[in-house]
Amino acid sequence: MRKIAVFFFLSCLFLNVFSQTVTYQDILNQKSAKELTGRNSGDDITAYVASNGITYTKGSTITYGYPTNGKYYVYFMDVTGSWLNALAEDENATSSERAQSQERAERVENRAGGVATIKKIQCVPIDPFNRKNSGCKIYLVLNRGGLACTNFEEALAVKEVITKANPDDVASDAALEELKRWKEKLDLQIITQEEYDAKKAELMKKIK
Repeated sequence: MRKIAVFFFLSCLFLNVFSQTVTYQDILNQKSAKELTGRNSGDDITAYVASNGITYTKGSTITYGYPTNGKYYVYFMDVTGSWLNALAEDENATSSERAQSQERAERVENRAGGVATIKKIQCVPIDPFNRKNSGCKIYLVLNRGGLACTNFEEALAVKEVITKANPDDVASDAALEELKRWKEKLDLQIITQEEYDAKKAELMKKIK
């Protein structure tokens, strides 16, 4: 019985040695996943204190900003492992592959102002070939649309993830950017004037 109690105590002590709360300072200090969680994979994080001072946990929500370059998000990835824009820009891709990739990219584009719930928080080694000594980045698995945020701090820095923003303002910016893209399509004669006018009328309702 005493052995069981000692084993239980040591197990608890071992779990507490590795903090399940990771901070932005840990990331700046280039601590490894092993140092922070006891595992090279860094998948034991229950809370992350970000550079914006907010503590994110499993079940917390994040709000999508607008895609960095106006076309697709740089720091959001399909959890199947396919970059959302990769096939659409690959000249060797088949037409069906391009269409599938474009559909995923557009699905992500339209998320600006939307909210996703965090399912899992990881500190993924930056150098996968040197996991023990490599610093790590915060990686989030989300519940919405099978997406993951591949570098949470970078996403915050470029405002692909936003905090304390007015969702209406985000929606307005998103609608304006979409209208610009439709105007480009019109100028390139990809769509007709009628199609552009119809889309413009729809989007103007969202633009402040």
